[in-house]
Amino acid sequence: MAGAAEKLNVVGRITRLFLGSKITALLMLAAAIFGLMAVALTPRMYNPEISVPAANVLVSFRGASAAEVHNQVVKPLEALLAALPGVDHTYGYAGDDEGVVTVQFKVGEDEEKSLVKLYNQINRNLDRLPPGVSPPLVKSIGINDAPIMTITLSSASLSQGELRQVALRLLEPLRSLPDVGDTQIVGGTPRTVTAYIDPGRLASTGLALDTVEAELGAANVALPGSELVGAGRESAVRVSGVLGDAAEVGNVIVGMPGGKPVFLKDIARIEDGPAEPEQYSWLGSGPGTQASSGEPALDPAVTLAIDKRAGANAVVVADAVLAKLQELKARALPEGITVTVTRDDGAKADEAVNTLIEHLGIAVISVALILLVFLGWREAAIVTLTVPLVLGVVLGVGWVIGQTINRITLFALILSLGLLVDDAIVVIENIHRRLHQGGRMRFRDRLVAATNEIGRPTNIATLAVILAFIPMAFVSGMMGPFMRPTPINAPVAMLVSLATAYIVVPWVAW
Repeated sequence: MAGAAEKLNVVGRITRLFLGSKITALLMLAAAIFGLMAVALTPRMYNPEISVPAANVLVSFRGASAAEVHNQVVKPLEALLAALPGVDHTYGYAGDDEGVVTVQFKVGEDEEKSLVKLYNQINRNLDRLPPGVSPPLVKSIGINDAPIMTITLSSASLSQGELRQVALRLLEPLRSLPDVGDTQIVGGTPRTVTAYIDPGRLASTGLALDTVEAELGAANVALPGSELVGAGRESAVRVSGVLGDAAEVGNVIVGMPGGKPVFLKDIARIEDGPAEPEQYSWLGSGPGTQASSGEPALDPAVTLAIDKRAGANAVVVADAVLAKLQELKARALPEGITVTVTRDDGAKADEAVNTLIEHLGIAVISVALILLVFLGWREAAIVTLTVPLVLGVVLGVGWVIGQTINRITLFALILSLGLLVDDAIVVIENIHRRLHQGGRMRFRDRLVAATNEIGRPTNIATLAVILAFIPMAFVSGMMGPFMRPTPINAPVAMLVSLATAYIVVPWVAW
């Protein structure tokens, strides 16, 4: 035995070390638990989150033509921002009185750092803007800004303005849920108080229109006052002058000509109602619910758009929103309003992930059946046992490094499924051959010798397959994030399957 032990390579020594050891069983249990934790805790999304920082820089140049805005503002601003490190493209648009420069950073750049660089570059060069140009307004945009859920409120009896007020009441508790990001209301008309100035009545008071505008602006404010101290407590006092309904607006004093107060209602007609609509929204029913006239039924509607925070689990956020919505419908929703979930990326992501996991299970069963036909039930059972262990470790590694469970990562696992059983098949087949050879070698020594014999060629073959996936990691541009899970998950699966073939397969066979 001493001579045989000296001939063992690294693979043979590894097999002999773990063969019959209780550590092997603990490693298998740890791999299974690691995988279950990864499946339960890894965020689920339909597509991977891609970082493509971008922003629109808006400038106003009153009185300038489109050509002047282009030559004096947009073109120099494009050159200034294009010099930033990490910028991929800049696009400029110029119109009368205004211009927009869109800055797109390279895929994978950190969004926060990119925007900080953008702000710094603009602020350091404000003195280079021509006179009359307003300070640039930076508005960030991103590829992941699309909402994960949209909820539409519709009613045949309420107007879009009334629906918007209901939507505002619903949106406030929804936006306070954990991991809920940007929220907005699409459609409907906000409530507003409008003052229609009568030129004749205004002229009779001797007041200028600018004076009236300034007085209204000064009246509609809320300012910090002082502090109230007493009984060991200190409370802030605010002076609130925010205007409410039409009566309050009409009672605003807009001037004191001749020492006599002039109220806004004296020179204007005050109306309280919906603002001028900028967009309209309706919810249409299908052919089965058409109106008696044969036309599709269209009801006024407003939509609540809800996004999630970066990195959050879309499924968890969507489920929390739906649960809160059911609670609000029971106690805060007026009669006659229909609530329709018109978009639910959380359910879509969960369905896509569950479908791919189901296909992954089908693929594992298919591999097991093929092994059963060609190797026998014992060998097939041993090799099949290694598959969920390998997949569990791979999913766990993805969880640790920040991957999400999505269509792309699961596709990489399915792609590598046929490869990760190769090492176990080679090892179990050589063990089978060794066990049916003659001789007086002990059973344990046959297992070690079988693994030791095929160690080097198996290592080389596995390394060759891993190297074939490496170039995919260097794909740049928008396709890079979609391709990257494959050169990560497939090599990890191959390495884990190689270790499993040398450690688990002989241990189970023994």
